[in-house]
Amino acid sequence: MTLRQPLLAALAFGMLAGCTRNTTESRPAESGGTPTERATPSTNPSGEPPPSEPPSRGTAAADKAGAPVVYIVKDSGVRCMAAPCPSFIATRPDRPNEDGLQVTDVDLAPLGLAEERRANILEATHSPTGLKVEATVVTVPKAGPAGDATVLRVTRVVE
Repeated sequence: MTLRQPLLAALAFGMLAGCTRNTTESRPAESGGTPTERATPSTNPSGEPPPSEPPSRGTAAADKAGAPVVYIVKDSGVRCMAAPCPSFIATRPDRPNEDGLQVTDVDLAPLGLAEERRANILEATHSPTGLKVEATVVTVPKAGPAGDATVLRVTRVVE
């Protein structure tokens, strides 16, 4: 019975942690949960609205505006116990210094491909060069227990 207790403790800890990385990087694992919001004043001391902050972690507001943007999509190495999970990182080739956008799903449905072809295309996300696509970013609120989903809706695979 003593063997059972450490096993149960490990399982419980794994469930509490939520996500794991299957890489050996030293950065902390991402949780995929709903990010905490910072309280910001609605006006500064001069009475003017605060200037808009540049988006963090490569989530440019212009990208979400609707015009397709070119991204390189790679597997993030994150695996979660609850959906949605940021399993992909989408970076812009024209912005190599940005961290990239955490993406929970890559939607290839707009391409109208057979399931087998879609699976073959998604395999490229595991390669060192990644998958180069033209896509728009869509946020799906309350997509699962871990919060909102960030979906990359692919309009074209760039060769």
